[in-house]
Amino acid sequence: MEPQETKFAFVYNELKQYILEGQILPGNSLQSSRMLCSQFHVSRYTINRVLNALQEEGLIQLQPRLAPIVVSRKDTLKTSGACFDILKHKDSILQVYQTLALVMPSILVFSSQGCDIEIMPHYKKAMKVSRFGLSAGGWRPPANLGYDILRTSGNSLFGELYSTFGLYTKIAFFTEECPYFSKRFFQGSVSGTGTMIEALKGKNPPMKHKQLSDLYHRLANSIADTLEYLADTMPMCPEQTGGLFAWNPLRGQDYYHSKIVDDLNRKIGLGEYPVGMYLPYEKQLARLYGVSLSTVRKALSELQQRGFVKTLNGKGTIVVEPDYTKIHQLALNSGYAEKAVRYLHALQLMVLIIYPAALEAAPRFTREELDKLADQFTSPGTVYLEDIFKAILEHTALEPLFIILSETNRLLEWGHHFAYYPSKRHTIPHLNKQVVAALLQLKDGNVCSFADGMADCYRYILGRTKKHMVEKYKLNYAANIRIPEKY
Repeated sequence: MEPQETKFAFVYNELKQYILEGQILPGNSLQSSRMLCSQFHVSRYTINRVLNALQEEGLIQLQPRLAPIVVSRKDTLKTSGACFDILKHKDSILQVYQTLALVMPSILVFSSQGCDIEIMPHYKKAMKVSRFGLSAGGWRPPANLGYDILRTSGNSLFGELYSTFGLYTKIAFFTEECPYFSKRFFQGSVSGTGTMIEALKGKNPPMKHKQLSDLYHRLANSIADTLEYLADTMPMCPEQTGGLFAWNPLRGQDYYHSKIVDDLNRKIGLGEYPVGMYLPYEKQLARLYGVSLSTVRKALSELQQRGFVKTLNGKGTIVVEPDYTKIHQLALNSGYAEKAVRYLHALQLMVLIIYPAALEAAPRFTREELDKLADQFTSPGTVYLEDIFKAILEHTALEPLFIILSETNRLLEWGHHFAYYPSKRHTIPHLNKQVVAALLQLKDGNVCSFADGMADCYRYILGRTKKHMVEKYKLNYAANIRIPEKY
């Protein structure tokens, strides 16, 4: 397994980058310690250590009973140095904007449904920017308005992803240090902020989606032109450095034993370890996952608590029929309930992002690959969705989109027993028919229908899971999870 990043390290690095990228202007405050604890899923002790380290570097100022204040940096990079750094990551930055244009319109439309944006905290400041341009407050008010709207959805993954995009778009440089971009993107009388606000106020979801999609693609195209312009004006364009984007929604929670639990849970749910089959011995699992025996035992203990396996003295650990009584008891635990909600939120996110991802990947499938998938989709009892998802992932050219898809799918591993195990005789055959139908659309060249079919698969899982959680385990909060509609 990959080495774990310490909680201190990931919080410190992210907050430091947030400040250095100009997401918060000097004189403005960070979130309170309590909100930072909630955002990063860490203790007050860790947050205090991080804030003290940032103060020692001269990035923030701490005062009793007040939120930390961002202070001016004496070592601010000159424009030429910043430009050189931007060009080092030119290809990666462009991919971030292209991915943003693909996934953010659907997420914003979904979050804004039934939302009165005029009462949002940053609405008035965003309107000033719309009327008077960036001189009325810059790009931050409209960006903060977007975050306000995403928070109303109740899905924390949306806001986390949005904040992560903010770290890698380098938007402060383009809007504040690069006049060419401002002329390119803000040319004419069309206001990007005004278009966003008008779209989010709309009542017609498909129309809202089109307006936002057009806006984000215009932004991505303007960034592409600007990067080419900067490369042409730089005497020596630096060699490209990749791997700019990173998103891990489980940071601070991805303990080794939890990863093992999720992986074994996935294999049990998909039938790789069917009922009656013994799992590998503890020593074999320890070698397989590269962990200690105590970590393996902790993972198996949690699986037994969930009611999926049973350890028999002298024999090993055997997969058993799920014990619904145990799961219902676990559901009363706040930690388990939090994971269940996160799983439903991950399904919501997957419904929204798999359509543009499938659309983007579809042209790269060869006829031979499609025929091979069709041959694979004849085995009864297997889950075809896993195979088609892997194929889409393999054909995803945008690295940020690849990371987002991979991490969202990793979140879904926790709930495979909800998605596939209950009523297997009904759920999996129906889902497999949907996958086969989507594949046939792709073979016939109907790319949009293929993407729609993929979204319908995850939409179906979300609906079935909601119903199962509420009716079987009395997890009533699941009833409030909305199923995204088609746009």
